[in-house]
Amino acid sequence: MRISRIGWSRPSVVVLGAGATRGASHVGAIPGPLPPLDADFFTQAQRLTQAKRSDLVTGLVANTVAIFGSNFQLTMEGFLTQVEQLSNVFEDYKLQGRPPDSPYRPVREQFLQVLAAVIDEAIGRVASCDHHKALAASLTPKDTILSFNYDPLIDMTLRDHFPQKWNPRFGYGVPARVKGKRAAGTFAWAGKDPKTGEISLPAASVTLLKMHGSLNWFPAPVEDFSLLELRQRWWHQHGDLDFEIAPPEWNKPIRSGIYERVWSQARKALKSVNSLVMIGYSLPANDLPAQALFMADALRKKGAPPKLRLLVIVNPDREARARIRKVLISRLDKKTRVITFDSFADYAAFIA
Repeated sequence: MRISRIGWSRPSVVVLGAGATRGASHVGAIPGPLPPLDADFFTQAQRLTQAKRSDLVTGLVANTVAIFGSNFQLTMEGFLTQVEQLSNVFEDYKLQGRPPDSPYRPVREQFLQVLAAVIDEAIGRVASCDHHKALAASLTPKDTILSFNYDPLIDMTLRDHFPQKWNPRFGYGVPARVKGKRAAGTFAWAGKDPKTGEISLPAASVTLLKMHGSLNWFPAPVEDFSLLELRQRWWHQHGDLDFEIAPPEWNKPIRSGIYERVWSQARKALKSVNSLVMIGYSLPANDLPAQALFMADALRKKGAPPKLRLLVIVNPDREARARIRKVLISRLDKKTRVITFDSFADYAAFIA
């Protein structure tokens, strides 16, 4: 990462949270939903204007009211965790006269389809965020992005504006398909050489680790996972959309399949750098796997990761900034330079 204003030029890890997408420069320019945060998903879902998916929202709200009452106040994680446990109880204690299949699993799928539709309408299908462009411009192929977002906004930005430092064949931290019909998505997510117009697959690439999966990934098998298959289009066309994400539930599947590989790569990246930039990510107190990821080597005496020489936190919430510093306390010392920004726009202006 290069930040000329402070003379910084070293390999870095950038962490993107929901606030990075919510703070995109083009978000909110047209009527419709904003990229959802954990706390306001249902508010944004009811702003969806896409006629094709309005039936999903109507059905989801009706089912939510039937389960939780008309005055429900639910976060995404709270909703899915509750539905998950209701389904478990249903399966464990089936009573006479109940339907053979859990009625709660379709509600979960309904939620995920609405989530995909809201994200599609909220961010659009073109890499239009000036802040993401400024971030990508500051990166080199030695840098790693840890994205906790499902949306492909940073993917589109790298593909469309910086093809010389993005290769989807291996840039996601796991190999993607390059042979056969199912390889078409890999080439669709590769940029084009500005001089020749040919597909660009550079030898070195920024690493983009999608920690909870992505809407532009086809479902990845848990057993015998080998190659990532990318979707050419990550939005609804006909019927439901198949994609690979770890939903915001309490029990996220991060220790198996593709997630095990991605999280392993993330840990290696965090251990090797002395520069960390966290944009719009609050390290929630209830996201214990993420906290453990950043604290994993706190007790190591030999082979411990280097102390951070630069920590950038982009977040308007003082409590979130304090929580991040607390989680990273073992990697901070008197020489650590900590810089904070209230918004992605402020940080983008700083590095531009």
